[in-house]
Amino acid sequence: MKKQITAAFAALCLISLSGTVMAAGTEEGTQYEEKLTPVIREGKEDGELALRFYEETPNVPYLGLNAYSEYMKAQSLTLRENEDGTVTMENWCGAQLQCDPAAGTIYVEDWCRFFDLPLPLEHEALGWKDTATSFVRISNVEFEDAAQPVTLDFAKYGIQMYVDKDDIFLPVSTLSNMMTDIATNHMLYNGECLYAQKVSLSGQPLAGFMDSEFLQDLLNGAGRPDDLVKQCYADLCFNLDYFFGHPGICMLDSALAEKGLDQALTDLGEKGESIRKRLLSEKVSDYLSGMNELFTIYLSDGHTSFTGGAVALAAGNEEDIGKTGLDYIGDIVQSPSMLKQILHMLIEPQRGAQWGYNTYLESGSTAIIRLDGFMPDEKAWADYYSGTGAFPQDCLGIVLTGLQKASENPEIENVIFDLSCNSGGSPDVMMAILAVTTGQNQLYGIQRLTGQRMILTFDADTNFDGVYDEKDQELKYDFHYGVLVTRHAFSCGNLFPIIIQEAGAALIGEPSSGGSCCIQVGSDAMGFTYLMSSCQWQLTDDAFASVEGGCRIDLPIAPESDLLVDALVSLAGVEEGIPSFQDYFDTEKLDGMMKEYFEEAAADLAA
Repeated sequence: MKKQITAAFAALCLISLSGTVMAAGTEEGTQYEEKLTPVIREGKEDGELALRFYEETPNVPYLGLNAYSEYMKAQSLTLRENEDGTVTMENWCGAQLQCDPAAGTIYVEDWCRFFDLPLPLEHEALGWKDTATSFVRISNVEFEDAAQPVTLDFAKYGIQMYVDKDDIFLPVSTLSNMMTDIATNHMLYNGECLYAQKVSLSGQPLAGFMDSEFLQDLLNGAGRPDDLVKQCYADLCFNLDYFFGHPGICMLDSALAEKGLDQALTDLGEKGESIRKRLLSEKVSDYLSGMNELFTIYLSDGHTSFTGGAVALAAGNEEDIGKTGLDYIGDIVQSPSMLKQILHMLIEPQRGAQWGYNTYLESGSTAIIRLDGFMPDEKAWADYYSGTGAFPQDCLGIVLTGLQKASENPEIENVIFDLSCNSGGSPDVMMAILAVTTGQNQLYGIQRLTGQRMILTFDADTNFDGVYDEKDQELKYDFHYGVLVTRHAFSCGNLFPIIIQEAGAALIGEPSSGGSCCIQVGSDAMGFTYLMSSCQWQLTDDAFASVEGGCRIDLPIAPESDLLVDALVSLAGVEEGIPSFQDYFDTEKLDGMMKEYFEEAAADLAA
């Protein structure tokens, strides 16, 4: 479908065609050059799209909003010119976007409905789906509140907007930042080709992306042209000002919400001015250094990070990376989020000393299954469902194998999921585990941009036969469930205990570390990417209360201090002892706690 749409669109265009269009805030026509540009998806050429390079910004590629929607979402948008000079764009279900090219603004009365897709989504489509796995799909999203209208002021950031009778044209980077989803589906331009696919959460560049002469010249010292410099900074401010999720953790969170990034940097004084100066430098090395410092120190909240530095490293340009996180170790004491992440790393060696690296343990009536993350092996699952691969043994496979082992032992009545070293991942895995254990099929959240409370309903292929049917409704594993939690548990590792607790599971240990926003990818006009806490879905419990404060523990275990100062923590300026989690990994103790808790629960229920 996408290839057919792309081909039909491309057939209307001519390579290097010059044309004229009315620009935002101008009365005279603006010249542009239009070029058919190959689109690369998953390493292969997948059609072409027409990019425009306008006279005022010859180094910044523009793309039509409808063209983007047709290719990335397989959904067409129609445009209607109004008598007052504005234009109305309408989607497949009748939701509308109002564009005022003279003012440089876009107004959307119902943002989520305008960018909506038919449900349930197929795994290759964009939208709410977090990964391209085949074992979970979103069947419905309900909004509890009317949407707050959204006005995007592009002129405020110096981002030029163009309109003709068929489409609304914006820079590729701006357009992609505005229309990306929580699955990190994104469109990047490397000076020669468009890359349209999910962006690596690790920050590693897409295969072949760095091979363009344009990027190689920049990384080897060529100065950035002025229009590119301004566009990169404008995109950063625009994206963070409108689409940041504001979990309330990073140093600039409040300032971003109240004043926007540019003023927030001004309020930082000399440090902020130094960052802005480097972000606006023609030197790529200065730019990367500024981005690293901004994200590592001032925006770090566990979900927000600059991944573009990995691009320079992968290209063999280590000198252009600027400072890395470790170079800022002396400043990390300013960032509670960064300091917590360092301390969290000290828990895993303590567990390893007692449990080794086993993924499954049994003690008395309790089985313990290690769950260190929620990231699926997408390729392994794709191979499995296509019949060319074995059942995956990623984090989900480990859980499913462990549950099967537990069900084969008649002594096992309780299952504990060990999230002591879990740093989060994909909601898809979390949803699949909930489906096979408790039968829960809903998640909750808030769309921060529109203020709407959301109920997300999902289907899971719980017997992994490739078919969604009534057989998937059968509860697969009937145990008493517990979750071992430490301060390390973050993001999905924070949400999973809260959700499964609502179905009766016991939470053991200490509260988790929050991470209430989903991850959204952002990019600049050079194709460097970053991750950020997103406004698209702020995770909540079933009463729509924020989960940023962590979970509520049923069976607390207080970590003790062993008074040992780790070298890395000492370097960061922390002089108190390292928490000792020895009691957390006492299997006999955990078994006893589970037996007692559920025996008391049964007695209370009988009474």
